[in-house]
This record gives sequence, C-alpha cells and structure tokens, in this order.
Amino acid sequence: MSTLTASVSALRQTRHPGKAIVMAVSLALGLAAPLNLALAAETPHPKPETTSQKPLASPYAGQRDARTTGLLPEEADGLEKGAGLAMALPAELNGYPGPRHLLDAADTGHLSLRPDQREAVQRLYDRMLAAAKAKGQEILQAEAQLALSFRHAHIDEATLREGLERIARLRAELRFIHLRTHLETKALLTPEQIDRYNVLRGYDAPAAGSEQHKH
Repeated sequence: MSTLTASVSALRQTRHPGKAIVMAVSLALGLAAPLNLALAAETPHPKPETTSQKPLASPYAGQRDARTTGLLPEEADGLEKGAGLAMALPAELNGYPGPRHLLDAADTGHLSLRPDQREAVQRLYDRMLAAAKAKGQEILQAEAQLALSFRHAHIDEATLREGLERIARLRAELRFIHLRTHLETKALLTPEQIDRYNVLRGYDAPAAGSEQHKH
C-alpha cells in the first residue's frame, strides 16, 4: 500500500475529527514538499535580462547614405524639396505668417484672402520655393564634400574651417530666403487676418505689434 493510500485509509478510520484535520495537514505538507522539489527541478530558470546587447551602438548605424551626404535622411530630403525645416520659426511664432500655410488656410475656407492678396502670396511662395531648392542643392553639395573629405582622410584644420564657413554661409542664405518671405507675407495682410492665422495655427495670442501694422 502506498503512503498516499495508507494515509487516506487512516483518515477514514479515525473517530476524532480534530486528529483527522491534523493528519490531513501533515499529509498535504508531506506530499507538497517532494512535488515542489520536482517542479523546481523541471522549471528552467530565466536568464537575467541585460539592458542592451549593444550598449554602445550608435543611432546612426545603418545610415549608409549619411556617410556620403553628411546629413540625416530627413534633413537631406527637406533641403532637396525646399522645406522650411523650422528655419523661419522665430517669424512664424511671432506674427509673421508663412505663405504655404496661409494659402492652405485660404484654400480650405478657414481664412479669407482677397484675390489680389492670394495672387501676391502665391508669387511669394513660388519664388521662395525655387530659391530654397536651389540653395538647398548648394548645401547638399557642400555637406557631401565635407563628408567625402573625412571618408578619404583628405582633410586638415584649414580645409575643415574653410568647408564649415562655406556651409554656414550657405545655410544663412537659405534661412534668409525663408525669413524674408515671412516678412514680405505679413506686409500683405491686415491685423485681423494675422490674428486669425495665429488662432488657426494654435498660437491664439494676437500678433505682437499688429495694431501698428501698416496696410
């Protein structure tokens, strides 16, 4: 007779309920111990997790194009397309609307522009876009030349400074293109139109100095 069978038989035969409870608990504990040991032996222990398999891996790893362009894909794409890339942020946030967003607001009926205003804003945008694309190409070429110099180890302090100064000059010219367009766009608008633009864009507050705006 096994230990389990004998214990169950003893429980059935006892006339003392209290003693039966004690025996039942003892039986449970006695059977649980070897069962737990068996389960522990069969359960694999998880390996400690590491925070990273490659703690020094660069976020630029795999950016093959960046090796030749010297730029992240988003910036290179923006320069090629003549995008603003937040270069006109000081103007945009201080009451000098951007022509593209202004045209979008007019096209969707959220902001009213007179026909002559819309035509003038469109001309400003078209001129800005063409100039920004052309200047963006110059920047892309200058950045690629800098990256190539590092890639082939054909660089020293003098050529590095010359390359960086050229890139800085080109980037300043591109930013001027964007900011000048915001400046010219504001001159075409009324204070009410500027305030409406700010609300639509989520800036809410009226443009600073809009009360001195000259028509």
